[in-house]
Amino acid sequence: MQMRPIYTIICVFLMMLGIVPLAQASSLPSGDGEFLLDIPQGQMRVFTYVPDTFAPDSPVLIVMHGVKRDADRYRDAWRDIAAKTNTLLLVPEFSNEMWPKSWGYNVGNMQTKGGQKIPRDAWSFTAIERAFDKAVALFGSTRSGYKLYGHSAGAQFVHRFIMFTGGPRVERAVAANAGWYTLPRKADTFPYGLDGIDVADETLREAFSVPLTILLGEDDNDPNSKYLRRTPEALAQGAHRLARGASYLAAAQLTAQQMNATLN
Repeated sequence: MQMRPIYTIICVFLMMLGIVPLAQASSLPSGDGEFLLDIPQGQMRVFTYVPDTFAPDSPVLIVMHGVKRDADRYRDAWRDIAAKTNTLLLVPEFSNEMWPKSWGYNVGNMQTKGGQKIPRDAWSFTAIERAFDKAVALFGSTRSGYKLYGHSAGAQFVHRFIMFTGGPRVERAVAANAGWYTLPRKADTFPYGLDGIDVADETLREAFSVPLTILLGEDDNDPNSKYLRRTPEALAQGAHRLARGASYLAAAQLTAQQMNATLN
């Protein structure tokens, strides 16, 4: 009976140092939840699912929502898979208020349309790195990296995030059915290519090394799809999502070959 106060003092001391005892981490409630993430624009919500069998070494998956910004629905759709694979699920909500239009969310919020640079800590790309760091602290995770999935607008986010950050902590990524791409070449102007945006060759080389799957549907070939961008630059990538995904892969293969880089 005398040991409990000592244990409590030790736990408080460890928390002050930023170390969460594993016994406490494993006692966190499982199921659906959410937390608030501090960003330069204010606070954004991150929806979560913690499996019943969660352990500190459980995999972490970050899922990026689509153009409707419905992060809670994406969390619900992935819940069963997360439960079966004992995966901690994080779905950040990029609201239209904080991250307006495609420029603010899936293009990365890296610069204004006029070309003025935006500080890196205000990029939408930076927000998911913050979300991972906070989740690791909240849930007592020992993982050093995460898996990343995005659909449609979320797929745009995923391939650009990797390309412009190098994806240093991404263990594996999937970009599913993006409507259009930033091609990894200087022949096209940003956001359709790399002309007019800073990306170091070493960052691009790191990006190519990340295991990235461009997931396409063989019947996703409707040129009149509701959310398909039809600017001249987008149409130059192909008439529909299937063709545009093939264009992105071809551009990545050619650029990687020219750089003598490994393309994963």
